[in-house]
Amino acid sequence: MSIPGPAVFLLIVALCGALDVLLHVAVGDLMPLPAEFSPLVERFGFNAVVLVWIALAFTGMGLAFLFWARRMTGSGLSKGLRYGLALGLMIQVAIFEGVGLLGTPFLAELVMGLADAVPIFLMILLLGWRLAPSSPPAAPVPVSAGPRTLLIFALIYGGGRIGAQMLGIIDSGLDGGAVATILWSFAMGAAIGLVWLMLADLRRGMPRSAAALAFGLGVYGVNWALFMTFVPMVFPDALADTALRVGIDILLVVIAALLAGSRGSVAR
Repeated sequence: MSIPGPAVFLLIVALCGALDVLLHVAVGDLMPLPAEFSPLVERFGFNAVVLVWIALAFTGMGLAFLFWARRMTGSGLSKGLRYGLALGLMIQVAIFEGVGLLGTPFLAELVMGLADAVPIFLMILLLGWRLAPSSPPAAPVPVSAGPRTLLIFALIYGGGRIGAQMLGIIDSGLDGGAVATILWSFAMGAAIGLVWLMLADLRRGMPRSAAALAFGLGVYGVNWALFMTFVPMVFPDALADTALRVGIDILLVVIAALLAGSRGSVAR
């Protein structure tokens, strides 16, 4: 008797979410916690709020992958491997923002990032293996498109993020950790550009503007918003700043994708 698809989905999400919890418990001493917590944590407790975030983020990321997997090429397993690696890499790099913004040690952010990135990668891989349909392979991305694309994303995202902090639009790490903040901003932009390249086939057949919006909103935007939801759920008075960060980041990524255009994409 085969297990229905929705049950398989929930089982994979639950198991990988549990792995995330176990990994965070194992490295709990490294977790940077605020001096004060959000009203949600004060009312329901830290553990309960984190469990809700994991359930929300993992479920949303899994559903987003299955939506885009229909447009990706290759076997279900290869789709999960490629999308999972791209998403895991982006999350791992994203966590390093805390080095400049919060003053967290680099090693602590590395370990905490892996505690999220590894379970999320494993979840997407398993979902691809069990639930994603197989499709004919597509032409690979031209190697020459890679450096140009990474440079575009690094400059647009990095420059925009630093500019928003200098203008005081979002909380800044430039005062206490300028070097780490600047390096992270450009590295994060390059990481997003790599995701754009790795998932080029899901934009096949789309015109430039549609491809940029699909990636900025439907791939990067959804996953980034789900990941960043942790901040206002745990940290006090962080909702407005987090919403601004996510909105600015999505806008910068859409602009970078528009400039990158069809280069680094199999769409024509």
